Amino acid sequence: MTLGDGAACLVVSPHLSRALSHAALIEAAGWSATTAAGGLHALTQIEREQPVLVTIDPALEDLSPADLHEILRDDPATAQTIVLIPGAQRPARYGGPFDVPVPAGRTAPEALARALQVLGGATAPRWHDPEAAALSGELSTLPLTDILLCAQDLQLSGLLLIDAAQPAHLVLRRGEIIDAECGDRTAPQSVTHLLSARAPGSFRFHLMSPDPLDAYPRGVTVPTARLLMEAAVHEDHAHAAPHQSALEAS
Repeated sequence: MTLGDGAACLVVSPHLSRALSHAALIEAAGWSATTAAGGLHALTQIEREQPVLVTIDPALEDLSPADLHEILRDDPATAQTIVLIPGAQRPARYGGPFDVPVPAGRTAPEALARALQVLGGATAPRWHDPEAAALSGELSTLPLTDILLCAQDLQLSGLLLIDAAQPAHLVLRRGEIIDAECGDRTAPQSVTHLLSARAPGSFRFHLMSPDPLDAYPRGVTVPTARLLMEAAVHEDHAHAAPHQSALEAS
């Protein structure tokens, strides 16, 4: 199945900020997107809009992802709708020709890219493809703070994907962090955690044009320069603490 740009997608999630950010990534890649807060709301949206792609948050509450998936597959009108359920225990019937499998531990942009590849072929983003990254490496060699300083200096826009024990991603527009996702944390909490965790892992930076990101809902409002300064102060304190403890012990 190959569809042109502009095809409608539906992001179903009880978390409004996450739904809006995922919809914004879809729109930045060239498709239109709407959101639904739950399964019942999604069914109303689907009947009215007939989206070609439905992404279902594993944390769906009023209907389980499995229930919503089953309803979509049993209705002839949506039997061939592309369905993405990232990072979840798969429904028993999941894995058919119109379901998008995503390996465990992948970030949300990677999962979305896989689904959009089904819709758009060569025009779809390649955020899931390591070969498409402009920059990649190990966080042990190039720490996250250094990567962000470089992105700030060069005014880069795009997706910074982090492959670690808990996958994460940051969205940058002209060098500024505008959104972040790491587990169930809010965007500000995700940034704070990522800058302070110093966890081992690898990273990839996928460049994007800044213009489609202008409409992206800003989940992180603190200037990146301040976030990096606070991270540096935190690291200085962390390094000083063991030394002070040793002096006190002596």
